[in-house]
Amino acid sequence: MKRTTPVQTWLGWSTVLCAALALGYVAAAQTPTPQAPNASARPPGSQLFNVTVVHIKPELLTEWQEWQKSEAIPTLQKGGVKERNVWQTVIGEGFEYAMLTPIENFAQRDGQNPIVKALGEQGAQAYAAKNRRFLSSSRTLVIATRPDLSYTPERKEPPTLGVLTLSSIAPGRMTDYENHVKTDVLPMQKQAQAPGYYVSQTIFGGDGNEFVSMSLVNTFADLDKGPPAIRVLGAAGAAKLSTKATGIITHVERTLCRYDTTLSFKVGSSTSR
Repeated sequence: MKRTTPVQTWLGWSTVLCAALALGYVAAAQTPTPQAPNASARPPGSQLFNVTVVHIKPELLTEWQEWQKSEAIPTLQKGGVKERNVWQTVIGEGFEYAMLTPIENFAQRDGQNPIVKALGEQGAQAYAAKNRRFLSSSRTLVIATRPDLSYTPERKEPPTLGVLTLSSIAPGRMTDYENHVKTDVLPMQKQAQAPGYYVSQTIFGGDGNEFVSMSLVNTFADLDKGPPAIRVLGAAGAAKLSTKATGIITHVERTLCRYDTTLSFKVGSSTSR
């Protein structure tokens, strides 16, 4: 059976947008929302996101993109959605997109969803039928950003590209992984002056032992410089750093994602429609 991941199609993410991670940009650019009681285990400043990962039928891709702009985005905004961030997988699963929407808490799901609010029950059913016609597959999950494991320099513009890494952690080694990131990875990312390094964790809808990290990249040419670990530590130092994760990380998947400004929006910003 094919292994499915969170940001899979935010992004067969190999897809959390490429995710969570625009998260990086998204979470850093907004004020953290108060945590609900059932989210008290999350670190201060953590933000919940609904993530929908879709694979579009190749022959309908252009029509889907136009439908998103002309109908889906206006409907979501009418239903009260103030922000959506979309990432497309460019090296990895084809025709894959991850759509991330911040949420305050899980209690929001007890009310009407935005499509029903905007169109009513019958209108929402017609909308859903149109949407299904474009999809080969769809998956929904909820992730939480981990600001304590992230390096978030101030940025005024949306990201361009992101190297998305999905790491499965061995049972009982979550704390070891977190300490490894704080002690070894974050200092290296800061020294490399990376555009951003963002980490999120799957809450529902995927592997409970999985972390999603995204290293932002400004251009494809920047990839030719090598990963931050090699640029900062050299080949030998990077290899030594990698050995520290032995026994902690059991599986790694890596994809390249691009932020899609044409399908993303934030009410009140220049990307709003």
